[in-house]
Amino acid sequence: MIKVRKHSDFALQVTAIRPINDCMKPGQKFKYWVARDPSTPQSFDDVARIVKSARNFTPISNLEYGDHGLHSVLDALSDAIIQNKRIALYADYDVDGTMSCVSWIWFFKAIGFSNFVHYIPCRFKEGYGVNLNAIKHLVETEKADLVITMDTGITANAEAAWCKERGVTFICTDHHKIQPEKMPDCLILNPKLHPEPLYQELCGCGITFVLLRKLATHLPGHHVPTHTWTDILALTGMATICDVVPLNGVNHKLAKMGVDALMRSKRAILAKLRSAAQITETDEKDVGFKLGPRINAVGRLEHAHLVIKAFIEDDPSDLITFMNSANERRRNIQSTIVTEARKKAELSKDSPILFLGGSWHPGVVGIAASKLAEENWKPTWLFERKDGVCKGSARSIPGFDVTEAMQDCKDLFLKFGGHAAAGGFSFNEQNETEIRLRLETYAGRRRETTPQIWESSLSYDCEIPADLLGLDILTTLEDMKPFGHCFEEPKFRLSGTVTQIDYMHDKTTGQKKHSKVTLDCRGIRHRILVFNEVIDSAFAGYPHSFIVSLSKNIFRGQTSLSITAHDWRPEQP
Repeated sequence: MIKVRKHSDFALQVTAIRPINDCMKPGQKFKYWVARDPSTPQSFDDVARIVKSARNFTPISNLEYGDHGLHSVLDALSDAIIQNKRIALYADYDVDGTMSCVSWIWFFKAIGFSNFVHYIPCRFKEGYGVNLNAIKHLVETEKADLVITMDTGITANAEAAWCKERGVTFICTDHHKIQPEKMPDCLILNPKLHPEPLYQELCGCGITFVLLRKLATHLPGHHVPTHTWTDILALTGMATICDVVPLNGVNHKLAKMGVDALMRSKRAILAKLRSAAQITETDEKDVGFKLGPRINAVGRLEHAHLVIKAFIEDDPSDLITFMNSANERRRNIQSTIVTEARKKAELSKDSPILFLGGSWHPGVVGIAASKLAEENWKPTWLFERKDGVCKGSARSIPGFDVTEAMQDCKDLFLKFGGHAAAGGFSFNEQNETEIRLRLETYAGRRRETTPQIWESSLSYDCEIPADLLGLDILTTLEDMKPFGHCFEEPKFRLSGTVTQIDYMHDKTTGQKKHSKVTLDCRGIRHRILVFNEVIDSAFAGYPHSFIVSLSKNIFRGQTSLSITAHDWRPEQP
């Protein structure tokens, strides 16, 4: 199913185009199916042309960020390193933040610099963003002369001012949306300030990579080995994919080089993570759905400093085992939150948003909110109520900016920030009703002017002839990888007659859980996997259309084409 995360204007434009022939016939999950191209390919070259033309994408040959915003930052950092000043690394607790922090630590170790301390805030006690008590600890107890933030800090005006009063250099490296009234008075490196739109979408680790590459040239006598750059590039690729930034030309190149570097890296932690996730070949899906959740699960359930510990220890085996168990616990907690939130959502059917609270784990409400937003096709805020304070996460639908919505009632929040389609927040519980009413009013106005935003849709590239479906088509698609946000994995419409439906069963309950549909397409049969759906066997014998994506399946040394359904519907005989 589609993950609702950081959507671009281009994604909205595509969604708004509704061919007449698909408009009136909803699928089982989505109200509209949107064909990006009405033609039917006759060759693999046609497939490549259709897929590329439907994605507003221009590949780049070289990454050239330039010196935008870098001069003063580089001067401050190079002086601090040369003079052996104490440097504090302050990073957010998700994959983007932790991988940025690890990048700095690996860089420092490579150049022989050891006068630094790292700090990852506790998601539960400190919450989203930079907090003043942590900065005071780093300056007063750890004796930091310079503080640099990663993947956070763009609203840390109070913390930056406190440092400035005491002569401590404060550098903010962040990629989140700028709120002018909260912008800190300090050295800022934020890709949102870059003049070229392609570079404005770098993630936190992406801008860290740019900074470190430039910094290395400002430190005469210090050499960073090639293998260290390979390892740092691997972290950048992981963060770019896991943080779901738009895969425009810049981020696509970083992600591709990063995933390749991940497979080449000989560093113990990366090799052991690959093994734990059973990654044997380059695939962005494995990074996004296997590696990322393992890393994030630690910060969601415990403390993300354990992630840093795993990445800098010589033997990370115990912590990798812990990552795996934390991820399994995360799944169970997520399932409970989604089940409870679904019941509460039934009471908000007429509302343009979901604004729901409960005794829910604050580290898991974000991914639960994604599920609810997709199922209900509404901007969704989920939060934990505890000790008079509510903390949570927001997720949106294409075309609706949740951070902008929170800006509309900023006086009621303790903290908030994020992107168009995802954000974090906290507020006093006494403000819950007023925040909900003001967000409903804001969303209601948007729904009156742009009602199509609240109508679920699933885009696909084109109808695909059954005779083109085989391993050869994967070669065509492989050349375009990695896929991701705003350069999404190709989807195709496949039509035929359902001849057989088999089921895979839940290992715990024994109940039917997934469906395997055999589709006869004018004499050519294909097996389609439909995950987490039990399709009624009564559909057998009738014509259906499926929206599918294609992937490679390797089982017991045999390679085959795997076809996965995202939606389906019956057709007229």
